[in-house]
Amino acid sequence: MAVPTYQVLVGFQTTTGFGNPFQLDSATYGKLNTGTLGGIAYADLTSLVLSVNIKRGRNRQLDQFNAGTAQVVFNNNSRVLDPLNTASIYYPYVLPRSPIIIYANGTPIYTGFVEDWNLDYQNANQGRMFARCVDAFGTLANQQINDYTPSEENSGSRVSNILQRPEIAYQGAVSINPGSSTLGAFNIPQDTNCLNYLQQINTSEQGYLYAAADGTLTYKGRQSVLNPVAGASFTTNGTGISYMSLVSQYGSELLYNYIVTQSPAGAKQTASDSTSISLYQAQNYNLLSLLNSTTSEVAGLGAYLLGKYRNPVLRFTGVSCELAALTSAQWSTIFAIDLTSIVTVQKDYSTGSPASESQTLIISGVEHRIVPGSHIVNFTMESTDQNQYMTLNDSVFGILDTGLLSF
Repeated sequence: MAVPTYQVLVGFQTTTGFGNPFQLDSATYGKLNTGTLGGIAYADLTSLVLSVNIKRGRNRQLDQFNAGTAQVVFNNNSRVLDPLNTASIYYPYVLPRSPIIIYANGTPIYTGFVEDWNLDYQNANQGRMFARCVDAFGTLANQQINDYTPSEENSGSRVSNILQRPEIAYQGAVSINPGSSTLGAFNIPQDTNCLNYLQQINTSEQGYLYAAADGTLTYKGRQSVLNPVAGASFTTNGTGISYMSLVSQYGSELLYNYIVTQSPAGAKQTASDSTSISLYQAQNYNLLSLLNSTTSEVAGLGAYLLGKYRNPVLRFTGVSCELAALTSAQWSTIFAIDLTSIVTVQKDYSTGSPASESQTLIISGVEHRIVPGSHIVNFTMESTDQNQYMTLNDSVFGILDTGLLSF
């Protein structure tokens, strides 16, 4: 059966045609009328690809999103990607930090940088090149913030201002939501890790910070997924996208009924639920390094978490799809799904009651496994907030006396 067409592009520090680039102040490449203007030139290496594995997202709902990684295995029998091969058209530009974009049917499913080129020679004439890749988080994880005290501001503005700091000067595309939390004017010590601090902002918001499939560094506030509307449906009855397997979870992994929160604004704030404690004993969750500007907001965040996690919930946590079994229209729907997308998953049963269960979920992980003739996509999912919140100007959620106010 047919599978989507994929494409792997790698950018090399060279010129169109991979000639000698013009470089100012270079004794070799700085001579007038001898070179061409350079920059990144993307080379289509798809014909050399043996396999692609992509993994993006997080493993657990209360964790931070991890750096998105990919591994592309190339046939390197010709040594075209060997950094020692002076006869290669890419010599000497097979270097770490080369940008890479992986497409499926013309849609980017991964954008990042090649961190390592690892050569594997099975014998004198056969070789494979393993390109190990990481997304924008890999850059931020290796940058430090200088000592300074920010102004009081919303969480989205704090993210933007950190990225614009002269010592960071983030160069990639960004999409930043204002967020709902107000962060205090608390000092940032010298050499604070940039990614760790951005994730501290995200924790204080209970939002979403990740690199999108097209490479855009994305920040969303917690209200971005309230009252969610699904953009795709996974089923086994022919009414939606068919899946091969479904994983569910029902345990104490996300059971917390005694929550302690704190920021430099003041004392620790406690939120607890006596009914849940009497059933399951006290299950603690502490957030003591928040950045929220007031103790009331810190307390509100604790109450928000308590409302979500005080009782265990049976969660559908993942589906797996073999794209060779789906239509091209369904491929397009799948490739449009990214981290924080909203989907529904339905499971039908042949015995027992009810006959089916449907859940609205947030995509928290995307994995692609591609080899010739097969393209498997695994989605990891987490629960949405089951409460219904007041939404102004909404015909369903904007009715007075019917919804909750979110902090």
